[in-house]
Amino acid sequence: MLKLNTDKIIEIKNAWQGVNECQNCSVRASALFADMNEDDFARIHSPIDELRLPAGLTIYDQSDAAANIFTLKKGFIKLLLLNADGSERIVRVIKSGDLFGMEALTSRFYDHAAIALEPVELCRIPAAQIEELANTSPRLNRQIMKKWGEALSGSQTWFAEINTGRADLRVARFLLKFHRSTKDSIEAPLFERKDMGLMMDLKFETVSRSLASLLDMGLIDQPSKHSVRIPNLDELSNFCISGL
Repeated sequence: MLKLNTDKIIEIKNAWQGVNECQNCSVRASALFADMNEDDFARIHSPIDELRLPAGLTIYDQSDAAANIFTLKKGFIKLLLLNADGSERIVRVIKSGDLFGMEALTSRFYDHAAIALEPVELCRIPAAQIEELANTSPRLNRQIMKKWGEALSGSQTWFAEINTGRADLRVARFLLKFHRSTKDSIEAPLFERKDMGLMMDLKFETVSRSLASLLDMGLIDQPSKHSVRIPNLDELSNFCISGL
């Protein structure tokens, strides 16, 4: 369920306007419909909605009824786990091309909350439509299994790389993991320090100190509220490996 403040606007359009919309999607190669052919697309009858959402919006809450799965086209989304003791933990960050909410195919409720870390674009796909297609398309079944494997591997890598070691190494690995190339440089996103702390199991003050340390070492520069520049990706990678 989309949680929306009354002073914000969500742009929604029906993304299913025939075969071409999904066939020509910019993230199709890494998304759920990557291997589908025209016959498979012809079996899609339910609407697939394209949504553009502002930063901070909750797409669904933990324990909400799970009716849809989602493909992220642009931006980052955090999966937030609320523990029984009231503490919170970010268990994964969804990036472009990733699927999330896949528990809708096997469970009645979502396991985590999904919240936009920055303005995002995504597609909302009814789980019932996926189940119907999966019964007739072995290609879709293979892709579903592949995406589940990627999600499991991504979660294991997340804990191994982002939640272990010295604080400056955790932050450096985070920046390396989520870097993206722009026209003129290589950048890595910065989120609210509280969110980054929850991702890496660090206090937000420690995150700020670690960023300052990486800046002093010349591994990052041009810090802003939302990003830093990585002047030399190889040097940052070597630091993440050697810790020196």
